[in-house]
Amino acid sequence: MALTIARVIMVGQAVASLGVWVGQLQDTFSRMDHNQDVYPQAVLVDILNPLIAVALLAGAIFLGSRPWARALALTMEYVGIISALINVITGFYQAGVAIAVALAVIVLIRRSTGVPRAQPVG
Repeated sequence: MALTIARVIMVGQAVASLGVWVGQLQDTFSRMDHNQDVYPQAVLVDILNPLIAVALLAGAIFLGSRPWARALALTMEYVGIISALINVITGFYQAGVAIAVALAVIVLIRRSTGVPRAQPVG
């Protein structure tokens, strides 16, 4: 049950990340259209955000069935915590919610019984 809840939350995180990415792309293109500076960090985020969302989604989909998915899911949650912490430090305090959600997912994954292992044939 814990893995199911974690998976649902992770899918929500992936969808939200893609939603934020769309907004970021619109802002980047708007700045370019108006001959404003676009910081390299913004372009980096434009590139990394969909990759993070895909990794979250892959972790969510395979969390209960593949051994590597647990490590991927935990890694992506830790990356999310670091990213959200940077946002909180720079004044975007609403990112504290993302920290709480990521911590909840980490707890759910760590408390789960684990990934079923393949049984040898024979």
